[in-house]
Amino acid sequence: MSQHIDSESQTQSIRWTKNVLFGLGSIFVTIGIIRQWPILGKTYMEFIEGKGYLSLMLGLIMIVLGFSVPLLVGDEKDP
Repeated sequence: MSQHIDSESQTQSIRWTKNVLFGLGSIFVTIGIIRQWPILGKTYMEFIEGKGYLSLMLGLIMIVLGFSVPLLVGDEKDP
């Protein structure tokens, strides 16, 4: 019975962590795009040196980490 509760709390914490990473990542991506605007008229170096590049990349990394939370936590389902 305690293993069932631990499994539920682990699932809940994984879901909570995913939501936090997706939420913060999307906020950072939005801020990065706003600060980089207009994106289309820039060269590659202008894009990298722009004000919003760091927040844009940080947001994308957080979103990717949000997808990989079950792998990082070690949530392995027994067959």
